[in-house]
Amino acid sequence: MTKTVFSLLIMLCMLNASTAIVKAQTTDTLSVGMELRVQNNIGTKVFMYMIPNDEFKGLPTDTTSFRLYRQQDVVCLLARDDERKDWYYCVFDMDKDKDFSNDYHYYFTRNQIYENRSFVPQRYGDIWIAPDIQLNGKAKRGKGSVITSQFAFDEFVPMMYIHDLFVGSFEYHGKTYYISSLDMKTKFAITDSIPANSDDIAKMLFHNDLLREVKFPIILDSLIFRYQNIYYSRQQCKISITPLTYETMPSCPFEGFRAPEIAVKDIKGKKVTLGKGYTLLDFWGTWCNPCIALVPELVEIHKRYPSLNLVSIASERSLNDLPKLKQLIKEHNMDWTHVCQLGSDENSVVNSFNITAFPTTVLIDSSGKIVYRGSGSDKADKLKAKLKEIYGE
Repeated sequence: MTKTVFSLLIMLCMLNASTAIVKAQTTDTLSVGMELRVQNNIGTKVFMYMIPNDEFKGLPTDTTSFRLYRQQDVVCLLARDDERKDWYYCVFDMDKDKDFSNDYHYYFTRNQIYENRSFVPQRYGDIWIAPDIQLNGKAKRGKGSVITSQFAFDEFVPMMYIHDLFVGSFEYHGKTYYISSLDMKTKFAITDSIPANSDDIAKMLFHNDLLREVKFPIILDSLIFRYQNIYYSRQQCKISITPLTYETMPSCPFEGFRAPEIAVKDIKGKKVTLGKGYTLLDFWGTWCNPCIALVPELVEIHKRYPSLNLVSIASERSLNDLPKLKQLIKEHNMDWTHVCQLGSDENSVVNSFNITAFPTTVLIDSSGKIVYRGSGSDKADKLKAKLKEIYGE
């Protein structure tokens, strides 16, 4: 074999290898037919603690159609009417007798919720539950008049909303996938199975935290799914699919992705680094009671796993809160790395990790990939289970 022929063979092999890599990373774009699935299950953006219902009277007979919350010493019931399935109501146990049947009920319908989707609260903390009722301030009625609830509170209350979903299915490499898009195309999910009942679809998506904001991709079966758009008039959704490789893995603040870079200093002025092992990020704030409730769990985790790099990132309203932060750190023996940033800072770690609920914990492995993410103080058991799995206990 001559040197020229050998060189040509080498070049041909390199060309084939390069072509194979490009082919493996090819992005496919699909148009998926979608249909509207109306569901009646109540969802809430919760600013109050959910409580057990076994102590109260005057509850709906359908145990899946209501939520109970406590704010300070008042309990609130959000529910669907037993007789009229398209009617909903809110009621407060104002006399504190643990019986909602003798308290005033605010009623409203699905159509009222639809018509009011563009409602914008006048203040941060004016959370609405119906077009005519603003429990923490003022609410708009129609185009003009304004009313104030007689049962206004100084603190947050729940916001009731009812989700409608667009659902479709598609085949890719011999497997069937399902895509669900939340109303107003704000979130989507990709699953390999889906219930037939609309209420069950909503429960599966919300209870398992499957919905993702459309600006972020989803990883499933070593594939990266990206939501492109939904066309309501054509009842179609456009998505892109890319094979997951080290080169194609994007930086994204969710499980399975490479974590966003962290360039920040702690409260002592020292640069924060992720280290060589696992890093646990704890997003919290001194104003957040559930965050403080999680602290003892974090103290236990810190003692049990000394090699775990623990970093708490406090999102505060003002730098005047820094003394309170330092006092809490001292009181609770939180002897690990602490960062303090303003919630208004657009370049904060909180924003780069898309933190929308406090507390949120994010676990990052030595390669920089997120292996766990959970929100709420009630998720401590899941975090502990993940750490036991990692450290082989």
